[in-house]
Amino acid sequence: MGSVLITGASSGIGETFAREYASRGADLILVARSEEKLDAISGDLSRRHGVRVTTLQADLSLPESAENLVARCREGSLSIGTLVNNAGFGLNAPFGPESIDELESMLILHNLTLMKLTALLLPDMQKRNRGGILNVSSITAFQGVPFNAVYAATKAFILSFSEALREELRGSGINVCAVCPGLTRTAIFDIAGIDPDKTLLPIGAPEPVVKSAIRALEKNRPFVVPGLYNKIMIHGGRLLPRSVMVRLGMLLARNDKPEKPRSHPSETAGTA
Repeated sequence: MGSVLITGASSGIGETFAREYASRGADLILVARSEEKLDAISGDLSRRHGVRVTTLQADLSLPESAENLVARCREGSLSIGTLVNNAGFGLNAPFGPESIDELESMLILHNLTLMKLTALLLPDMQKRNRGGILNVSSITAFQGVPFNAVYAATKAFILSFSEALREELRGSGINVCAVCPGLTRTAIFDIAGIDPDKTLLPIGAPEPVVKSAIRALEKNRPFVVPGLYNKIMIHGGRLLPRSVMVRLGMLLARNDKPEKPRSHPSETAGTA
């Protein structure tokens, strides 16, 4: 079957994916920037579930990080059956030159590295006629979000890419799914300087998101939006003009305009 490779596995939704897959008996390859956090999670999961856990420290916001990561996996003879592209970070700020470096890192991490990892690992899955690719998008993929303009755009890329790739691979034995969570309580809010309690949207826990995502991948659904309220908002929003949805998108960021950008390339992707 191969191991489950999870990026951004040191906290938040990524760590929850690791714990859920370990509870199902899957061997893991955990990737994140924090080696210390990875080692702590690895030891805990190995003791609890008796699975093999390999940790690889890497900064996936660097342009050649995907190639380097896959090379390390091959050097270690690590077979990957499921890829969970989860790593990401948020940035709550008006668009402008002040945040251009962070935005470039975001584009590399959310889109370029995700695309490269998928492309590099796909051939082995095709040889086995079996595999899974689970990409963490967001409900922001369905409309623009002021003060999170690039973040929402990167999540739209992930959703579109996942839907198209799934169709290309139909009948191959390889499932592809994008999970589009709403507001999910992880450390990404603190890092991005967002107070989730200032929005008018419900805030969920990561565990239901992860369980919904894995079920959807197993059923080869193109995407899944966990949570009834999020489903209503997304599907109901298709009846409204996009200009209206962009205005409503303000609720997905915060009710007051941020004064300056706050961000840090963390591994806690998967929130709105």
